[in-house]
Amino acid sequence: MLKQKQTNELIESLSALEAPVLSVYADINPANPDNKGGGWRTRVKNALKDIPEIHKRTEHRESLYDAVLELLAEERPAARTMALFARQNHLGKTFVERVDLQVDLPVVDLRQGRVEARWGEPYIMPLVYALDEYERTAVLHVDGASWRFFELYMGEIEECDDVFREIDEEDWKELKEAAEFILSGRVREKTEPTRAGDTKDPYKKKRATWLHKLYVRLSRLLEKALRALHIDRLVIMGDEDETGPFYNVLPKHLRQKIVARIHNPKDEKAPDIADIKARVEPVLEAAEREGEMALLDEIREQPGIWGLEPVIDALQIGQLDTLVVPFDLDVKIWTCPDLGFLAADPEKLKEVCEEVEELNLGDHIFALARDYGTRLEFVEGESKDRLMREFEGIAAKRRW
Repeated sequence: MLKQKQTNELIESLSALEAPVLSVYADINPANPDNKGGGWRTRVKNALKDIPEIHKRTEHRESLYDAVLELLAEERPAARTMALFARQNHLGKTFVERVDLQVDLPVVDLRQGRVEARWGEPYIMPLVYALDEYERTAVLHVDGASWRFFELYMGEIEECDDVFREIDEEDWKELKEAAEFILSGRVREKTEPTRAGDTKDPYKKKRATWLHKLYVRLSRLLEKALRALHIDRLVIMGDEDETGPFYNVLPKHLRQKIVARIHNPKDEKAPDIADIKARVEPVLEAAEREGEMALLDEIREQPGIWGLEPVIDALQIGQLDTLVVPFDLDVKIWTCPDLGFLAADPEKLKEVCEEVEELNLGDHIFALARDYGTRLEFVEGESKDRLMREFEGIAAKRRW
């Protein structure tokens, strides 16, 4: 899994690439029947054959094509999408970067299993968008005095064993002491009823007191961990009897990060990481769809802007805060190459420029959003259906 620091470094290195660059996106999902037996490699090779510039070689250096083939041949853990970037400078130094992802990317025809291969300006925005916009999620499994912390990002999950210990040594020490005291049974030893007929349960009360102390320390460490790992979404896992008291000690701003509280995994004492991932992902998907619907509600009520022509016009004057488009965006717009103006209607441009060029909005949406400081929101499923039905296929929240 890419950590935040690695993500930042990757974006920085890719952003520094100078043209010409080979940019390749491919569906490598083994669940796709077309990829059986490594069929995706054949499709990538076929696409690269049509780019003559990358086949040049000399006696002192291999071709860019050969360097790319070496990286394609690497066997890696199963992924859904591959993004690859390669270039050679005038001194013959070769840069090749392959990134395998557990998510789909909004690239033309990618979801139909085809390859997107380009030579020229680096086409890194789909990958940069994914790395920057996919939200990291923390999953905290609470089981009495025991807990486990997991990080989920771009379809990958891993357990962070020492995350709390690394955040704050003093809090970690107090947390462990409280947990060990509860688990040792000494709470019960010190609080057994001594009078016959005593109906009170001092053990239960004493344990609740110690759990409260533990949960306060745990919440403090959790807050520091989320900040250090740049995580804005949180899932709490466990029985209500355990997660309820923990939730009650959380400060308001931490509660607002919680997207779901879910039940224990099948094996609550030794939860399987794949089981946790399978339980959490549908919850996150539902939260994402709910957020998309809420955004469309906000655009409807603001009121926002929708329809291709109004949106394109508003985008170019910096009026848009958030732009909502379908995941498989495939819309034609037109530009004036000399002036850089964009329009949904070519006749509108012909009034100000002699030559009009047709563009696919999906190819340029990332760069346009970046240039005008607009956040992109891709929608699928019911959100996409509503976007097409109520908002003419494209909509935006106003900045002003």
